[in-house]
Amino acid sequence: MTDGFTDPHTGVLINKLNITDEDKLAEVEGNRFHFRLLEVLAGHVEVAPHNAQGLQELHRHLFQDVYQWAGETRAWGEFQATKSTSADKEGPGMYTMYFGSYQQLPAHLDAIGQQLAAERFLKGLDKDQFVARAAYYFDQYNYAHAFREGNGRTLGAAFQVLAENAGYDVNLVAQSHPKQYNQARDYAILRPAGNPETDLQPLRTFFGQITTPLPELVLAPAAPVAVSDFLQRVDAMREVQQSQEPIWRALLGGRHTAVARQIMQGTRGVVHPDAQQPARLAILKTGAELLEQMPAKMEDARLRQRVARLLKALPLVTVVLLIVGPPLKAAPSTGLEQPKVPVASKDEPLQKVPELKRRGPKL
Repeated sequence: MTDGFTDPHTGVLINKLNITDEDKLAEVEGNRFHFRLLEVLAGHVEVAPHNAQGLQELHRHLFQDVYQWAGETRAWGEFQATKSTSADKEGPGMYTMYFGSYQQLPAHLDAIGQQLAAERFLKGLDKDQFVARAAYYFDQYNYAHAFREGNGRTLGAAFQVLAENAGYDVNLVAQSHPKQYNQARDYAILRPAGNPETDLQPLRTFFGQITTPLPELVLAPAAPVAVSDFLQRVDAMREVQQSQEPIWRALLGGRHTAVARQIMQGTRGVVHPDAQQPARLAILKTGAELLEQMPAKMEDARLRQRVARLLKALPLVTVVLLIVGPPLKAAPSTGLEQPKVPVASKDEPLQKVPELKRRGPKL
């Protein structure tokens, strides 16, 4: 897909080094990224990457040697991210993961960061509590999917810093089970169960395997957990996005194929607050209601649950989250502000940093 980050002639990401071969770019990017990551993990760069500004500054530091757009979110290049995966337990084949609207990224990231701050950045939690909340927030940031390239690696670095400050070692960068990590992460995005406890269980299991308490861990009573209104509305949109494909697949090939095709055509745009969105949501609702009137289809328990969850989520999305107009603003600050994130200048020369013992796969 062409976007503001990609050279339309070569299909390769625009980069400082004028590399036009995708494999060569990946090799160079990986080497440069690894060096900058070592700077962060060795403590040479202070990071507090849990709101929009902090995450952007961390991404800028990690990819400053390769991309002139390092630190810019998907909004900069108007890129609406999707990705194929086979992690959906509802059936065989590849399914599409839909991520948050690039138009609302700053407010979305700040809303996650403010809620995380209200939970004291997960400090004082025992291991089970920490693993559960870390998996929840990792999924929230992953759905926001701030960056065109390097999103997973930026989150990996961010969560290692978050964990260390909370008294834990979370070995995301050097973890040795990339397949399990990818499946757990993708399963949470696809939300096949429609229940956070079930949808996040593989990710919680994975975090439990890579999380180790540090000697300086100090336990304290957990802060009350309250999901912000903004994130509740985002959660409703996630349900809408991930329900589209099962709905049109169930309608395709029958007498309602035309409706199925209309839903297919609107899948990428349904997340955006524009003038066409009400029509896209309306046809999706029509498809769900048609399925409710098809007893043979409703014998499929998973599909029946999908339809019910979609119809429950649609009013919240239609009325509150994606009305036509400017992106929503995040809720007022909780008062627990992130410290400023000093990072190296884009043109700062590479400096020697201590070698770390652990090496890991590309996130």
